[in-house]
Amino acid sequence: MFSHSAEGAAAALQALARALAPTGLPIWAKLSPNVTDLVSIARAAMANGATALTLVNTLMGMAIDPSTGLARLGAGGGGLSGPALHPVAVRAVYECRAALPAASIVGVGGIVTGVDAAELLCAGADAVQVGTATFADPRAPLRVLEELVAWCASEGIDRLDQLSGRSLRVMAARPAGAGVD
Repeated sequence: MFSHSAEGAAAALQALARALAPTGLPIWAKLSPNVTDLVSIARAAMANGATALTLVNTLMGMAIDPSTGLARLGAGGGGLSGPALHPVAVRAVYECRAALPAASIVGVGGIVTGVDAAELLCAGADAVQVGTATFADPRAPLRVLEELVAWCASEGIDRLDQLSGRSLRVMAARPAGAGVD
């Protein structure tokens, strides 16, 4: 729950940074999308010892089996992950990259295909993590990587920096007030 407020994130990361200082290990802060202002929490994390942001954790959700009336997700509620989370993750990465251009960001959420990975990179992620897809296919990370490489080749992209943050560069180059094509 430390990642639900800037103050909580700051306190947790200060304590962690003190504890890990002798080790020299990096601190990656995995942040929750279940907040109204993720950017302020990301700023607090980076200002208080995080070396990278992992965006995002699961969304709070609930699913009920109508036949039994019992919860199907967690113990009465739980974390929603997978493809349903992907657009939330894309927005979180995009907003945090725009606000924190020097931060290291790992995009997480609903990556099932290479195009999903490309979208998070385009939003501003430096790297991506495949999670829920491995439940159905333990080799999903390798498949996603192969698909990403093939997609990049088909798009004429031969370096990650051509893709990472692409959306921010494209949007910044558009005239003010220009609509979506």
